Amino acid sequence: MNTAASPLLSVDNLTVEIGGANVVDGVSFDVAPGKVMALVGESGCGKSLTSYALLGLLPDAARRTAGTVRLQDRDLTALSERQLRKARGKEISIIFQEPSASLDPLTTVGAQIAAAYQTHNNVSRSEAYDRARQMLADVGIPDPDRRLHQYPFELSGGMCQRIMISIALICSPQVLVADEPTTALDVTIQAQILDLMKKLVADRGTSIVIITHDMGVVADIADDVAVMYAGRIAEIAPVQSLFDDPKHPYTALLLASVPKLHHAPKTDLATIEGRVPTLSEFGAGCRFADRCPLATEKCRIEQPPLFDCGGGHRSACWHIDRMPEIRKVAA
Repeated sequence: MNTAASPLLSVDNLTVEIGGANVVDGVSFDVAPGKVMALVGESGCGKSLTSYALLGLLPDAARRTAGTVRLQDRDLTALSERQLRKARGKEISIIFQEPSASLDPLTTVGAQIAAAYQTHNNVSRSEAYDRARQMLADVGIPDPDRRLHQYPFELSGGMCQRIMISIALICSPQVLVADEPTTALDVTIQAQILDLMKKLVADRGTSIVIITHDMGVVADIADDVAVMYAGRIAEIAPVQSLFDDPKHPYTALLLASVPKLHHAPKTDLATIEGRVPTLSEFGAGCRFADRCPLATEKCRIEQPPLFDCGGGHRSACWHIDRMPEIRKVAA
């Protein structure tokens, strides 16, 4: 990972429990100022719950049982709900996965953006609308004066996602958490949203934690990557190092399953045999053991720590030295 700057966001041993099982289990990572950290993995691996835990927005069924989330010198997990409400939006913001479900269908988008600004700033309604209008222009929405008075159902999915980004960024937070911000968008709009997020990093120095299962998105935008599996971090590394030389069997097999341009037409895609374990199936050892070609008895009974592989690259695998075997399987 990038160690040139002190982390802006530092997550240490974050653990979230549902029904007695740790669905997020000892997750730790740092995000430097102006950098993008991607959390990747299959559906159900705990990515979104991790993102909600960063802002104290866990659903009622889930609770944080251990760990800290530090934003510079502040431990967000030690704040009261009232203090957290002041921090959300102003210091750390989130873009939710479904803009259509997150925006109020009965309120104009201008009113929703302005309300986000007024919540954290003692300004008039007119001033808040002026700021909202500027924010719409900043995220590339044409004719912002007209769009201010429209309702979400009058806008496209891509525009609604830009509205969500406007709401999240209008108070200039230091950290933006983006929970699969391009999932419901077509390829062209997805590229536009990613370009917008890269511009925000470059122009504002915003740090981003992006949640995704799309390795193409990771390659396009991330500086560092944490690969999650069944609630734990399997591997964490600078993005180029992870793509060039994965150190965990799950990561290598995940990358092998991504379609390649040089593949012949109708070539069968590589797959990872088996399925992600359910909460009741979590064992004491590596949670990937039942699907891993390298697994031994030690893997099933003893959880591997994140071993330092050098250059900010760490892997939770007892058999890092056997990775060439995985590359043959994945080829």
